[in-house]
Amino acid sequence: MSAQVTPEAPVLTALISKIKTADPSLGIKKVLAEIQSQEPTWLVSEKRVKKLMAEAGIAVAKVELEVNDPSIPVSHIDTDVDVSTLTNGLVKAKMINKIIGKGLFAAQDIPKGKILFTEFPFIYFPPMKRFNMIRKGEACGLCARTIKYGSVLICVCPACNKVKYCTKACRQTAWDSSHKMECSALNPALKEYIDYCVEENWNAGMGALRSYERILLANETSAQELDSVLKHFDAFATVSQEERQRKETSWDMMGDQSRMVWEKALELLIKGCQYPLKVTPKSGVSVLTKPLPDRLKDSLFTMDAFLKTVGRYNINNQDGGLYLLHSSLNHACAPNSVIDHPGAGTNYGVSVRLARDVKRDEQLQITYCDPRWGRDTRQQYLRTEYLFTCKCKRCTGSDDQLSIEIKQSLGLE
Repeated sequence: MSAQVTPEAPVLTALISKIKTADPSLGIKKVLAEIQSQEPTWLVSEKRVKKLMAEAGIAVAKVELEVNDPSIPVSHIDTDVDVSTLTNGLVKAKMINKIIGKGLFAAQDIPKGKILFTEFPFIYFPPMKRFNMIRKGEACGLCARTIKYGSVLICVCPACNKVKYCTKACRQTAWDSSHKMECSALNPALKEYIDYCVEENWNAGMGALRSYERILLANETSAQELDSVLKHFDAFATVSQEERQRKETSWDMMGDQSRMVWEKALELLIKGCQYPLKVTPKSGVSVLTKPLPDRLKDSLFTMDAFLKTVGRYNINNQDGGLYLLHSSLNHACAPNSVIDHPGAGTNYGVSVRLARDVKRDEQLQITYCDPRWGRDTRQQYLRTEYLFTCKCKRCTGSDDQLSIEIKQSLGLE
């Protein structure tokens, strides 16, 4: 067994600073645990770590919100997502704390411009304008690419003969994840819910529908597939849409109107998702044949579950898509990572690219808002839309300017 040694103050302070730079949310106990993990032969006390942090001006993380506050989005690491494989060993996932939730970190030093991963959405709903084009047969029913972007809509749904696709792969993916439920020939009852969302210009209502469809169609496949899909959803940051809107200054005036929209939507959603969905003579294709498990029968279509589904879509979607890996990226007003859409003429799919060099164990962060905004505007937007107060360097420091390097990487110069 190696002899224990007491590290000199400058050496210990340097390691503390490195640990806090990689994860600023860590408190004294977790900093000490990380020191003991990295340097098992060092003899270090919690009291000494606290003293050196104070002397060096290294901030101790303070949690301002209660863990049981219902307005805090709660997220978990999705253990079914193999982060290392999906990123070729570049990225690792870690739980930061119960307030911030999960995050993605560099598994090694990585140079600027490197694409960390590319991902297709778990759930996707395009901009409402494109969705209306889909309903008219003018855009692909999955990726929403139009003929304008070189797409030839060569495939069509064999049941409704209305919704078209740019490839057979798009048609199959849409069928497996959503169109089997939304097809007007198979399930005309769902048209009322869809029309209602279109009338309200309510993208999140359609995002919630796509989430329900994913669950119901997984139940048709197998119990294992259903468990997998539910586990994926549970890992996303989740908060009730009502809790989100209560943070808005207009809630006192608009709250009753919002509740009326939700109640009407849920009524129509239940109507369009009734088990069993009848087989239409025209198509001969069954939609829903298996009843939900007992644990979901009385909980899936409650108002509480519906509003959490809407809230989950709102706080996680990137240009319409919910992504299993991308959803672990946290925010910074001076991000070190950038989101790109690799497909021409479509937001279906994302790539995550580094805006600057990053060091091993540094947290990978994107921006949830327009980084050109001033501090007060950013803070207000993040509190309202994402329910947190940003504590990044731009928001807490004296310099609120973006570096030229980050501006260029974000395409702002």
